[in-house]
Amino acid sequence: MKVDFKVLLVAINTKYYHTNLAIRYLKKMAESVNIQAKILETTINNQVEEIIQKIYGENPTLLGFSCYIWNIEIVLKVARSIKELLPQVKILLGGPEVSFEEKEFFLEHPYVDYIIKGEGELPFKKLLQGLTTNDRLDNIPGLLTETFDNGMSLTLDLNEIPFPYEGEDLENIKGQIIYYEGSRGCPFNCSYCLSSTTKGVRFLDTQRIKKEIKILAEYSKMIKFVDRTFNCNSELTVDLLQFIKGLDTNTTFHLEVSAHLITEEILAIFKEMPINRVQLEIGVQTTNTQSIAAIGRKTNFQRLREVVKKINTFNNIHQHLDLIAGLPYEDYKSFAKSFNDVMELEPHKLQLGFLKLLKGSKIRGEKELHGYKFNYFPPYEVLENRYISFTELTKLKHIEHLLEIYYNSHKFQKSMEWLHTEFSDYFQVYEALYHYFAQEGLLDKNIGHNELYEILYRFYKTYGHKEELFIELLKFDYLSHKRTHTLPQFFGERENTKEKVFDFLKSKENIVKYLPNFQELRPTEIYKQIIVEKFNYNPLDKSPRPVYLLFNYSLTEGIFGHPKVLEIKL
Repeated sequence: MKVDFKVLLVAINTKYYHTNLAIRYLKKMAESVNIQAKILETTINNQVEEIIQKIYGENPTLLGFSCYIWNIEIVLKVARSIKELLPQVKILLGGPEVSFEEKEFFLEHPYVDYIIKGEGELPFKKLLQGLTTNDRLDNIPGLLTETFDNGMSLTLDLNEIPFPYEGEDLENIKGQIIYYEGSRGCPFNCSYCLSSTTKGVRFLDTQRIKKEIKILAEYSKMIKFVDRTFNCNSELTVDLLQFIKGLDTNTTFHLEVSAHLITEEILAIFKEMPINRVQLEIGVQTTNTQSIAAIGRKTNFQRLREVVKKINTFNNIHQHLDLIAGLPYEDYKSFAKSFNDVMELEPHKLQLGFLKLLKGSKIRGEKELHGYKFNYFPPYEVLENRYISFTELTKLKHIEHLLEIYYNSHKFQKSMEWLHTEFSDYFQVYEALYHYFAQEGLLDKNIGHNELYEILYRFYKTYGHKEELFIELLKFDYLSHKRTHTLPQFFGERENTKEKVFDFLKSKENIVKYLPNFQELRPTEIYKQIIVEKFNYNPLDKSPRPVYLLFNYSLTEGIFGHPKVLEIKL
């Protein structure tokens, strides 16, 4: 082995609190052949020059990049500059964004030396062995150079790969989202997804998973399983969920599941889960049956509806449902129906995504069939097709942004719940918001926190019918997310309750009844942690009667951690 052989593996993540699983797997594979590899994690928000400086300071022999649609452009910029500065360095690219490249790639990017196509662990290990012993490289499955293409890499038993975080100083990633893998592959064959390019599902040993996630749960507030379908094996799922339920931790486990495969046994475990112990991501994508058939997706929306509604009644699990705009046979009207079908389930988050025609995906090969026009640069997002126009997709982009602000943020929860009742369907609410924002010139404006509330109030005055109630609901939402004695002017005149509140706080009986967690504090100290506000309508039941509500910000309720609110008498 070459003593001075230095390996640097680089991940350019989307956010600073993400961790990259791929480079940690590769680091372990290097160590399995007695080669030390360092990892460098940065983000797409870092300056390119800063990333170059960090890599240059390491002066590696082999430099590897983990490539995705969100970072490939930065990766290529950095790689080209590094080759200029360190012409002797060998540059390796791997990951889904380069797994379907051909030899012609090297003509356009001559500063790249190697590409790994498909799963990286085995070809990376063999590449290191070949480079350190001057052995042949042209017989390594999965390796691509300008002179040979060995196709996709071979798959391996996941249990042969060491625990990717073993030996790492986990204190350095404390508080970050830790990505973890319990299985690879997917039982489904959706045409837009790269998981459809491999067949079958491989699982990590269940006892090993339990051991490893218990370790990680001591360091992270969220462990995100990257498994494409966490619950594809019901028996294993039950075993793992029982274990997760019993952990002594505040960590949340994010699981991507197929709702129609959730059994009654799994539902029973979910019902007993500690609050926010698990968070579910459920891909609906569309409720248009023709679209579902065209993309090769298997689902049962009736069962999905039953499961999602049932889990909602547990009040302990955040449910995040996905839709994709731009699928075959789904026009604007059909998408609105899919939107309404999903919103009727009252998801805690509805992620409205846009179809990406990824390299290697089946749907990209069907672009002529459906008249797809899309960006030929990452992330390869659809522009239009035979069923939906560019103008309509652009409109949906704005609607998606407004959905994020006013629904997914949960900062306007009671206000939006009421708005949903005042329109004939859910989609009309966000479509009307879009038209109002467009009319007021607000679509591309950077809008502050307080102004978002005021805009929603002005919007309601244009479209709504119970203005006095709505302003009270909006005020409740505002105070649920911001402890302040100073409200924006549009909320109108406020009653000065300070003297009454102090009289209330001086009563030991009131403290014991309403604020038992503050029994050891003086009224002045309690006052700093609560707000008491008068409402002309009661936001809790929408009845037309004046009430005083006490917001206790030291105690939270529900899966969103809103402050505890009580009705009191002053």
